[in-house]
Amino acid sequence: MLNKTLLVFIVFDIIFLLCAGLHLFIPLYTRMNINKNTNVDNIASNLLLDNCPLTASMVNSIIMFVTFLLSVPAFFLKRNRTYLKLHAWGVVIAAALTLAIGIEIWFSTLQTKKNLLPIWNAQPASIQIMLQQKFQCCGYSNVALFTKDPVTCDSAATAARLGPCITPFGVFANRFLDIVFTTFFGFVAVDMMLLLAALCLIKDRKEKERYRLIDEKRGFGPI
Repeated sequence: MLNKTLLVFIVFDIIFLLCAGLHLFIPLYTRMNINKNTNVDNIASNLLLDNCPLTASMVNSIIMFVTFLLSVPAFFLKRNRTYLKLHAWGVVIAAALTLAIGIEIWFSTLQTKKNLLPIWNAQPASIQIMLQQKFQCCGYSNVALFTKDPVTCDSAATAARLGPCITPFGVFANRFLDIVFTTFFGFVAVDMMLLLAALCLIKDRKEKERYRLIDEKRGFGPI
C-alpha cells in the first residue's frame, strides 16, 4: 500500500523523468531544425538555442535518466536504502548542472547585443537574409553592411529606412532567453522537490526499520 510520502516521491520522480526528456529533446530538436528545417519563423530562436549549452543539457539528461532508473529498485527494496541514497545524490548532481546551465544563459542576457554580434557574423548570407526578413531590418549594427536581398533590403535607401537589426534582434533575444533560463530554473525547482521527497522517504523507511527491529527484539517478529 502506498503511503503519502511514497506517493509524493513517485509523482515528482515522474515529473523529473519528463524534465530529463525535455533536456534531451530540446537540443536534438534544435539541431535538427537548424540542419533541415530552418525558416524565417524559427531561425532566430534556433540560433539562440544553438548558442546555449545544449551539449551540457544532453549530458544532464543522461544523468537524470540514470538517476530515475536508480529509483526503480529503490521503490521495491524497501529495507535497502542504498539505491534511494544514490538516487538522491543523482538528483543533487542533476540540479547543480541544471542550475549552472540556467545561470550561464541568464548571464548571457546581461550582454545580449554584444553576444549577438559574433553569432550574426558567423552566419552565411542566406541566414542573415532570413534574420533581416524576420525583424524587418538591414545589417546588424551598421546598415551600410547589410546583406542585399530582393524582399527586405534591396537597396541602401531601404536599409537606411529600416535601420539595423541590433535592437529588434536584441529585444527578441532577451525575451526568448528569459523564458529559456526561467524554464531551467523551473527544472531545478522540480529537482529540489524530488530531493526533499527522497529525503523524507529515506527518513520514513529508516523509522519503520527501527520500529521493526524493536518489535523483533520484543518478540513480536518481523512486520
